[in-house]
Amino acid sequence: MPDRLPIFTIGHGANDFRTIADFLNRFGIATVIDVRSRPYSRHAPEFNKDSIAELAATAGFGYRWMGDTLGGLGGTPDPASFLASLHQVLTLAHSAPVVLLCAEGEPSRCHRSTVLAPPLEQMGARIMHILPNGSTQLHQPSFDW
Repeated sequence: MPDRLPIFTIGHGANDFRTIADFLNRFGIATVIDVRSRPYSRHAPEFNKDSIAELAATAGFGYRWMGDTLGGLGGTPDPASFLASLHQVLTLAHSAPVVLLCAEGEPSRCHRSTVLAPPLEQMGARIMHILPNGSTQLHQPSFDW
């Protein structure tokens, strides 16, 4: 699997932006793809859409919000838009490393693992989750028995 296109995921959880930026720099991330349906937080206002876009630019990252098609809340997305957005993620990742950003720090409790990772893997990606402590974990598909 090492020759597969790497795509990282991260949830900001209780971390501040500086900590997240340090993790992203460690893995050479160029673009943050925000996959939150609602890119706002009362608990972590620096991760509100406008704030994080500015912080990302200042830190040298591109920022793109794709929560309208790749978000985990708000019902089932239109399949054509969902697939088109996954292709956009892959296109960006072919140019430079990307990370899918959500709020949930633990990937197993987030749609990054259950909704986004499986089709991206089927499309040739290798999903690496950046954990709340900055270590990584290769995506482990879950099976329904």
